[in-house]
Order: sequence, then structure tokens, then C-alpha cells
Amino acid sequence: MSPQETPAALSRLVTVERTGSTNEDLRRALTDTTGALNPAGAAAWPHLSALRALHQTAGRGRAGRVWRTPAQGALTVSFVLRPLVPTARLDWLPLLAGLAVCDALAPLLRGTDWEVGTKWPNDVVTIPVSFPVGEGAGATAKTADVPGWGRTRKLAGILTELIAPALGPAARAPRRREEAPVVVLGVGVNIAQPIQDLPVPWAASLASLGVEAASGEVLSVLADALAAVVGQWESAQGDPDAGAGALGRRLREACTTLGQQVSVTTPAGECTGLAVDLRPGLVLSADGGRPLTTVSAGEVSLLRALP
Repeated sequence: MSPQETPAALSRLVTVERTGSTNEDLRRALTDTTGALNPAGAAAWPHLSALRALHQTAGRGRAGRVWRTPAQGALTVSFVLRPLVPTARLDWLPLLAGLAVCDALAPLLRGTDWEVGTKWPNDVVTIPVSFPVGEGAGATAKTADVPGWGRTRKLAGILTELIAPALGPAARAPRRREEAPVVVLGVGVNIAQPIQDLPVPWAASLASLGVEAASGEVLSVLADALAAVVGQWESAQGDPDAGAGALGRRLREACTTLGQQVSVTTPAGECTGLAVDLRPGLVLSADGGRPLTTVSAGEVSLLRALP
């Protein structure tokens, strides 16, 4: 897909050669000088519209971290979502976005020595299928243990920002898009960088895993996957565990953090334990039995796996 083509799942796609942050650009387009939602901006950027930058120079991650990518090296895109779910359920969105990224990338990694999963709260990682890595495509990537990450490697990051809450009660799903909360969902996927150009030892790109893909191709499959996951979430009224709980099971199966001993740093201090569930905060247990504590994503400044 060329940079000018719009994936069928998107209502609008704008591609720019260069910008600081696609999330910040959409925030400015959607709000007025007071920070309130601008009706004209909301009309111009409807549900499942997107802004893509071929080169993003000042991307943002969680806790104000800077995320830089070389020109044409990554997919950097921000989506506007107006999900028909209660505002009180929006905390599930980073995990659901991670699941959509997994759904998009898993077919590309098929046949390599790597699988894809999520790392709570907002990363998408690859995991080597076998140790040591054999002679297949994955043999080009480093598989040494990295403190806090083990042998997983960060392939994509996600940042969600609430622009405007729903017009109705927080506990009720809006009936129309115009009444729904407005969220900007930023996604960055490392695509073409060779290992030596990756910024940290725990990063990976599709190229470093032996996969050749164009950013337009990744955007197209990601848009399809995101539309499908958001549609399932809306059908469940914002609760992934509603009904038969199929969406909730998929979220947990994809999450590589579950089952690990982890250390979580928050403003209140550090807590450790076995990660046992998502609610959507991370539930930690001292012994794998009775929950010890639930940490919300907004409290986390650092999460690392313990040996």
C-alpha cells in the first residue's frame, strides 16, 4: 500500500512527511484554545480516522518519555477513536490496542522463530519460540537475557490519551458516535531498523527478526485488526469479560506479563509479586493465591520482570 492509500477500515487517513508527534497534532486539531473539544475538529476527525507520519521527531511514550525513530524506519500513526463504551471502561483500551497490534503482526512473524504478545500495560513484544534460536529468520536477533525484559524484545509501543469524555453518564455506553468519548491512540511499530540502529538492548524491529514489510502494509492490517477488536469491545458494552468472556480470555492469553514475578515502581514505592490477572490493572499475588494488590496503569513508572 502506498502512503496515499487509505485502508478500507479507516474513515480518513492523512499522511505527512514529518512531524513532531502525531498524538500532539491530533490533540491540537481536536481541541480549542481552552482544551475543550472543538466540534469542527471532531467532525474532521471521525471515529477510526488516522494521522500518519513518515518521520516522527518528538514522539511521546508513557510518563513523558521521548520516542524517536529514524525516517521511514517505523510506522508512526495515531488513530481517533470514539468507542461506544462507558467512559468508566476506557482503561481497557491500551490492552485492547496491544491485542490488535498482536493480531496484525502475528501473521508476519509466522514461519520465524518469534511469537508476539503484549507486555502490561502498553507494549507489544516478541518472544523467541525456541532456545537457542536456530538457523531460521529469527537468528539475526540477539536473544541474550536483558535485565527486566528477559528474552522478550519490544516491537511496538502504545499511548492513549482521552481528549473528551462521553456526554452522558460514565457508567452508560453512548448510543451515537457524537456522544462517545474521544480518544487519541498512538501506535509506533519498529519496522526497518537493523539491530545496530535500535535505541535500547530490549528493542526489536521486524527487520531485526528477519521480516521484510512495508509500513503501509503494516498500517493496513493494523487498521483492520483495530476495527475488529474495538467492534468486539463495543458488543460487550466495554467489558471484555461480559457474556462468554472471549475477548477477556484473548487479552490474558496475549499478555506475557501474566505468570511472571515482577517489580512495579509507582509514586507510592515499589511492589513485587506474581502477576496473576488483568482487571485491567495488574493484579499481583504474593503466592499465586489470594490477590495482594492491583496496580493501575496510570500509577506505573516502571515494570520489570524479576529473575
